Amino acid sequence: MRNERLLVGALALIATYAFFCEYLPPFKRVHLWSDISGYHYPLQRYAFQSLKEGRFPLWDSSIYCGITFIGNVNAAFLYPPTWLMYAAVWRLPRIPFKAYEIFTFLHVWFAFLLCYMWLQGRGGKLAGILGAAAFAFTGDMLWQTAHPGVLGAMTWMPLGFWGVDESVERRDWRPLWKVAAASALSFLAGYPAAWIVNCVIFVVYALGSRRHIRAATGVSVALLASVPLFIVQLLPSMEARSMMVLEPKYGHEDYGLGALLRSFFVPNWFDFNPGHATDFEPGGMYLYVGLPALFAIAWAVWRHKGGAYVQPVLGLAVALLLANPPKALVDAVERVPALDYTMMPFNFYSAVAAMAALITAIGLNDFFESRGNGVMPDWALLCSAIALAVWSLGKVWIWHRGGLFATGARATLQTGIALVLLALCLWCSRQTIGRRSSLMVALVLFAVGTDYMVFGSGRWFNAVQGDVDKQQPLYGIGGIDDAGYRAMLENRHYRVVTDDLAGLHPSEYRLFGFATPEGFDPFLPAQYKQAIQHWVPFQTNRVFYTDVQNDSMLQTFGVRYVLVRNGVEHDPVLAANPNFRLIGRKKNIFCHVYEYLHARPPYRWEDDRSGSVEPIAWTPERREFLLRSDRGGRFVVVEQFFPGWRAAVDGHRVEIERWGGAFQAIRLTAGEHRVKFEFRPVSVQLGAAVSILAVAGLLVLVRVDSRLRSKGC
Repeated sequence: MRNERLLVGALALIATYAFFCEYLPPFKRVHLWSDISGYHYPLQRYAFQSLKEGRFPLWDSSIYCGITFIGNVNAAFLYPPTWLMYAAVWRLPRIPFKAYEIFTFLHVWFAFLLCYMWLQGRGGKLAGILGAAAFAFTGDMLWQTAHPGVLGAMTWMPLGFWGVDESVERRDWRPLWKVAAASALSFLAGYPAAWIVNCVIFVVYALGSRRHIRAATGVSVALLASVPLFIVQLLPSMEARSMMVLEPKYGHEDYGLGALLRSFFVPNWFDFNPGHATDFEPGGMYLYVGLPALFAIAWAVWRHKGGAYVQPVLGLAVALLLANPPKALVDAVERVPALDYTMMPFNFYSAVAAMAALITAIGLNDFFESRGNGVMPDWALLCSAIALAVWSLGKVWIWHRGGLFATGARATLQTGIALVLLALCLWCSRQTIGRRSSLMVALVLFAVGTDYMVFGSGRWFNAVQGDVDKQQPLYGIGGIDDAGYRAMLENRHYRVVTDDLAGLHPSEYRLFGFATPEGFDPFLPAQYKQAIQHWVPFQTNRVFYTDVQNDSMLQTFGVRYVLVRNGVEHDPVLAANPNFRLIGRKKNIFCHVYEYLHARPPYRWEDDRSGSVEPIAWTPERREFLLRSDRGGRFVVVEQFFPGWRAAVDGHRVEIERWGGAFQAIRLTAGEHRVKFEFRPVSVQLGAAVSILAVAGLLVLVRVDSRLRSKGC
């Protein structure tokens, strides 16, 4: 059994490389885009660079005048596979985006492997492989490659199902450690909404088993027991959540039943062909379940064996209901703020994919076990094989030539033809034995892999041309004059802004170690939003533009540099403003850097006449100053007022006061003082202690369960 799984894993790894070959060396023709490149990758760069500098990243000073980093669950910093990625590239000066893409694709591979090990217990080898492929290599999994947190939670879903099946089969609670582990890893992967999906579908899956209530009770206890495993992330995230601007997320979906059915059953009914703009709206999501799933569903309907499908059908019904909630359900969720501000309806399509995989495995296993006595004629075998091979190679050719496949009704017709050809070859593989059967199985696997790859890899929703790493030089910032970059680098304790987003996006400042009062993050604190709105309105729920001609705003937030794209509206305005000076070249440069000549540092005496300030240490988690004053007063640090910040004067703790609605200040007497501000949240220390003990307990349980399994108990 172990050798077989190793072989399947190795072959699946090779298939995964082939599947994503155009993203990977030596080709590197396209790259993932959207959230993974614009939001998640800067977070990973920030964390990796912090570790390289010898500090544990707890605070993110790069945006919004500072927000918690350890409390930002989206960063997935405490997710164990993230540390494996860091270890793999530790010798490099920075973490390449290509490494993050490989990290994502390895999740797809591991999702397949876990799903195969789960489904193997529900059917034969080939049925398990095709069922696992229907989960990992198509539909929602590929749609979510741009969202690592959702993808990560989805990866661990089969582990939980596997634990439920083992517990029911052995009538033993110990295998439910898999449910606890799957829950913890799903949460740590970085997207709590996807974790909720896993918790719900685990309980529903247990309810559909033979032991019903007892199994569901055991799963519920396992989910509760998983909380200590990830409480190291949960506690700081709850602190961050208590400060952030909360928004209702659960509601009606935009797509109707007809659009959903087309999304599930036809791979390109909606135009997912490459070449569209990133803001293109195709009219639906990519949820295609694949040819094996379509065949298994048709076979299940034809066989009328409803009892075998109770579990997946129940899970499917609940997942679709929660993904497309009626008004009564939306109203019920709205009464529970913790759910209303977290749950996302479309995340439940991952549970639909898992149940479709189970239906695929059960249906195909039933099909292969229903082998008749007849023998396929050689001519039928040959014709079926040639037809399917030619059809699959034709799809590969279209994909290679740009991937412009038919849409709408033509796509439906082509899917029907492919399904008939696959059904014929499945029939032939079932009715033959020996080498012929093996060749037909190999052809079926090739055809299925081709179907998944051409419609799910390199498409509009998960690929754009180019290589992110080549767009970012090892030194400096692309498109910015070196003189401007060096000036900002030498004065990193000052802040930088982008004029109306006509330059670097605020989240990109994380890549270079600079700080900005602007930002783009769901963990935007409510207090900060209120403070900003005294000067300017927010353009979206997370984005505002600094008024670069407002001296009071620039000085309050410690802004010294303004980046403006060459030739846009404000470029000549700032060039003519005596309060600014251009640093570096004026021509042949993408983005100009203007220095604000009256900048004030983001630390100061509230009354400028109070005394002098000399910064001694400056890292995101620690700021030290030497202060001298003849009169004393309030010393202000324009950094978010947040639980976990501590201040000490001459080694003695002092209370931090709120200043300006969102920032920090302390009171000092006259004289010379050494002042330290340090971010050390108790929630992290407490959570780490509990999680370490919980992981130790889990490892003991895993060891005990392994011994019992080896003894056949």
